[in-house]
Amino acid sequence: MSIFIQSANQISVQQPLTDEWFENPVFHTESRVHFQDPDFKQYLSPLQSRRMCNLLKRAVVLSKKTLKDANVEIPDAIVSGTGLGCIENTEKFLSSISENHEQFLQPTYFMQSTHNILSSTIAIELKCHGYNNTFVHRGVSFEHALFDAMIQFQNNRVNNLLLGSYEELTDDYYIFFGRLGVWDFQPENDKRRCFASESAVSMALTNKKDINSLCEIKAVELLYRPSAERLKQSVNEILEKTGCEISDIDAVFVGLNTVSANDDAYNHFINNVLEDTPVVQYKSVFGESLSSSALAVYAAAKCLKNNKIPAFLLKNGEKEINGVKNILLYNHYKNKSHSLILLSLC
Repeated sequence: MSIFIQSANQISVQQPLTDEWFENPVFHTESRVHFQDPDFKQYLSPLQSRRMCNLLKRAVVLSKKTLKDANVEIPDAIVSGTGLGCIENTEKFLSSISENHEQFLQPTYFMQSTHNILSSTIAIELKCHGYNNTFVHRGVSFEHALFDAMIQFQNNRVNNLLLGSYEELTDDYYIFFGRLGVWDFQPENDKRRCFASESAVSMALTNKKDINSLCEIKAVELLYRPSAERLKQSVNEILEKTGCEISDIDAVFVGLNTVSANDDAYNHFINNVLEDTPVVQYKSVFGESLSSSALAVYAAAKCLKNNKIPAFLLKNGEKEINGVKNILLYNHYKNKSHSLILLSLC
């Protein structure tokens, strides 16, 4: 069954709810960068805003705009991925437990500390009573959500589906993960530096394409602790199943971020599986987060729709690539959970 990305939007460190970054990206040199939020007053009433934390606002606004772009009023299903959920409210709830000696706790903080609050709040706002699920698998949460979405289509349970991935960054989260070396980025030059970031992405998927469709999702493969040979075999199996050759892959999106513990697997993949394929280093534009791979899929879909990959996305700063037809995305989390996603021009 063919599955298409009908529309996609982002709120990230780039200009929100727009594709302006594709021609005029904002480059960052700070070690961490927070969301560039839209004016929520244009999209939410004061009552709605008062009841939601910022990440929920982003998820709801993104979902409504993405569905509007796809000309869908109510989706058949909602599936989301998040590494840590609304961590700001989680921290507030835990702090309240300690400070108030487990008494007089704010119920709002508790409710919004649960990870499935994202999908459920979107469903309530849209009045969607269909299938609703949230996946929490740290750096591959989005891929599991996407894989579930594919299953729903393949089993003929849905005709369209809202897919999202959401992540925020707090001071404590940044400090804690910093002690683990997660943010040990190395500056490459003034305009190419990875950084800790936040991300919110929403996509409308459908089984029927039209002139507005961004791209087709040809394959999604999840692997756990694959050997180098198994990973290469999986790529070959995807290509064979979709009728492609390695030479047909116009670019590979990988999560290079200059941290050796993260980059070693990507470099091995580049050098041994797709050694002659242009490499896209998207984290120097969107930053590092547990949902950054969702931004990679979003960016790849926009590249296919625009039929080019801008030079600033390419690892070695080559000239932009035109006539793009097939993009492979490879992601891993701690070199344990790996994923391969093939997107193609409609």
